[in-house]
Amino acid sequence: MHLSTFANQSILKMKKTFLLVLISISLFSCMNNQEKLLKAITSLEQSEKRGTENGLKELASLHGKYGMKYNDSLANDYLYAAAQYYFYENNYDESKSMLFEYISRDDSTERFRNAALNLAQIQAKEGKYKQADELVSETLDKMLPTSAQWQDIIGLYADKISNSESTPTDYERIALAYTATAQYNKALMNLDSAIAKFPEYEKRGDLMYRAGFIGWDFLNNKTIATNYYNQFLAAYPEDPKAAEVKKILSSGMLDMNDEQILEMLKGNANN
Repeated sequence: MHLSTFANQSILKMKKTFLLVLISISLFSCMNNQEKLLKAITSLEQSEKRGTENGLKELASLHGKYGMKYNDSLANDYLYAAAQYYFYENNYDESKSMLFEYISRDDSTERFRNAALNLAQIQAKEGKYKQADELVSETLDKMLPTSAQWQDIIGLYADKISNSESTPTDYERIALAYTATAQYNKALMNLDSAIAKFPEYEKRGDLMYRAGFIGWDFLNNKTIATNYYNQFLAAYPEDPKAAEVKKILSSGMLDMNDEQILEMLKGNANN
């Protein structure tokens, strides 16, 4: 073996050894830093200081640092806790980055929906309604919100309708939220607004149909249901649902209870 070749191999081995040493030191340092941070969190959580305003602020800061730096289940817990703390303290700048990071880890739990809707509210406050809409859509696609989360959706779209150029979808969303929280008259008011403001909306007939169903099934009000269904037939006689609406009005279904309707449908099926 040539001396130069031997020297090159020796240098290569030294470089590899040096690199391994650096990696080991780096890993040890990371583990040491993580342990120190965990100890600081545990110490604060177990102290009386936790019950003070400054203690909670310090704990949120530690939770946020750990949650943003690490990616284990504990980090997710801490990240969510810190993001919620800052959100309800109206510190949206701090909360926003943590909420973005948290929902990117998406564990599809109620916490995910809380985080997504809180972030949507922040975006709405910033006038970023398109992004807020997308987050609400993502939330609704995953799982239906809780009653409290529906209230957040109501607040978000009420704010948008009052302070920005509204769309039919905005009224549909808030009507859906009002229906889910048993606020049926408010749902009808918003459907009425969409029907009146957007005569060219391609799903306008669906709004009338939905309003009729709310009057019939939720309010048990034959007059309200009949008015909306007649409005629907007058405006959209060729709609695929027109035959169904005519059947509802002509068969006396609006006066029947669920059992009577079921018996009628069974009888029709046997004929």
